[in-house]
Amino acid sequence: LKNGSAEQRHGARPLQPAPCSEKEDRSLPSSVTVCSLHHRRIHFSQCLRMVLPNSAMGRALSSRLLAPRKKIAACLLLLLFAVFTIVVFTSASARLQREEHMEEMIAEMQSHLQFLEAQYRGRQEDVISLQAKMFSDRGNSTPNHVTAQEAAYLAATMTPALSALLKNMTGSRAAAGIHTRNLQQLRTPFVYQLLPHLMNNPYSLKPAYHMRGGRSFSYIVVGVPTVKRDKETYLIVTLTNLISGLTPADVNDTLIVVMVGETDLEYVVNTARTIETTFPKQVENGLIEVIAPSSSYYPNFENLPVTLGDSRKRVKWRTKQNLDTIYLMAYAQSKGTFYLMLEDDVIAKKNYIQEIKKYTASTTVSNPQWLFIEYCHVGGIGKLIRSADLVHFITYVQLFYNNMPIDWLLESYLADRACTIEKAAKKCVQAKESIRPRYKTSLFQHIGLYSSLKGKIHKVKYVNSGTGPTFYPHTDNPPVHSIRTDIAEHPHHTLRKAYLGHTYFWGEKPKRGDILEFWFEKPIFLSHYTFRSGNIEHMKDRFSHTSVEVLQFRHSNYTTVGAFDEFGLAEGDLKIGLISAIRLKVNRDSSYWVLLSEIELIEYQGPEAR
Repeated sequence: LKNGSAEQRHGARPLQPAPCSEKEDRSLPSSVTVCSLHHRRIHFSQCLRMVLPNSAMGRALSSRLLAPRKKIAACLLLLLFAVFTIVVFTSASARLQREEHMEEMIAEMQSHLQFLEAQYRGRQEDVISLQAKMFSDRGNSTPNHVTAQEAAYLAATMTPALSALLKNMTGSRAAAGIHTRNLQQLRTPFVYQLLPHLMNNPYSLKPAYHMRGGRSFSYIVVGVPTVKRDKETYLIVTLTNLISGLTPADVNDTLIVVMVGETDLEYVVNTARTIETTFPKQVENGLIEVIAPSSSYYPNFENLPVTLGDSRKRVKWRTKQNLDTIYLMAYAQSKGTFYLMLEDDVIAKKNYIQEIKKYTASTTVSNPQWLFIEYCHVGGIGKLIRSADLVHFITYVQLFYNNMPIDWLLESYLADRACTIEKAAKKCVQAKESIRPRYKTSLFQHIGLYSSLKGKIHKVKYVNSGTGPTFYPHTDNPPVHSIRTDIAEHPHHTLRKAYLGHTYFWGEKPKRGDILEFWFEKPIFLSHYTFRSGNIEHMKDRFSHTSVEVLQFRHSNYTTVGAFDEFGLAEGDLKIGLISAIRLKVNRDSSYWVLLSEIELIEYQGPEAR
């Protein structure tokens, strides 16, 4: 070997090359031969050094053969590191998910325990009340007296029409709901000193109607108050949507309570019958219940003080809405762990209960001091409250039920719980948000075009066709021989066409003193009138500062019998005798056009009319 190897220079025994076969490799110069190694201890690179000693070609070829092995080793190391990292992170993520799930389960159990503790306190109150009654009654005959009162009350409310209706419904749950003898009064968070009218009747807090479901405990109680609306009811649409949005698991731990806030028992029973007919399976398995309060639960709304500068009509509406809300809460507080506030004109997203459960559980872990959770940002819709906390809010509402609407009371309640006098407005807002978590999107949409406040129209998408009706025709109005107005009419929307029910009346900006006058063919007894202004397309084109006047038979001067309210509605009953004409008189200039979407005049059909 030329110049000797490193081992030879240092006196070591030189490596002995293996015999080579003179086989030519075309990829190498002809002077280079390929070794066939016979000794396993000699590496191929050493063989190359022996074959191509100290040559540049040998070093290059050796590097080319070693490079892939290094790359493969590096790739294997990287692959092993990646697999190890994935395993570690997957294990940590799975452990974290298990921990979060356990925390949510613990938070849910705590909510259940709070609910059970509230029920236990309620039972203690019942025991104390019973003990006090036992010591005070001393064996008198109060139970028999109460039964007689109940019988008298039922007889007073059972009209012939209602008796006939119930007879035709024999055997149904809706018919059985009228018998509430064994139903206890609501366990009362009600304070008689705050609602003194409740003391006028011992059954003021006992439901007048209850279509039972039989469920004693649910995860969520969905409260749906409903009343008789002016033009259209959305209750069945709402219930259909709420039920279709439930998963099979949700059906078993959800309770929907419909509270009919009407004292007309015939209307209540008809509503319950419609619900049972539409949802027979859900009524049978206890998913839906229907309840209605006694008429003595409500005060005399005509005696309410007017507050906040509102009209008496609005004061009566918001006061009744507050009383309906807390009555439903008082009934629902013993039925489930959570209470969800809704209205009778909403639709919900699919699987809304599942989303509520997940977000409520995670929020209870991260923010256990929450007061209520918002699943909709509109008014009193979609507010979730712990049932154990309902008693506090019910008591709070009783303090201010005549002062402000329910959505304002929710905000006021939050402020009183989270803010102090020293806190600045910005800090107060932050404090309220800390106990009022909001879901990322709204789970509920308001669909009611017509408010439960008669005459008010909401700016919402109409549930059926995207728009609401522009007018309400009445083709049976009394015959007239003359119709006239001082207001310039739209050629396609004249007052005569509106009176005949063909379209709505639309006129240019009225001036003070302008009139719309209807002369009957002969004097008539008019029992009721309705003039509705504005519609869904022209909500600002309403009559305001306009009076309703009638001309009595053989009189020369008109008599004022009513006026348009803040929502552009004028309606009323008449007991004034024969009249020859009725008119609308504008008492102030208007900046808008005016539109009459409904004209309805109802004749009295009694013996005097003949």
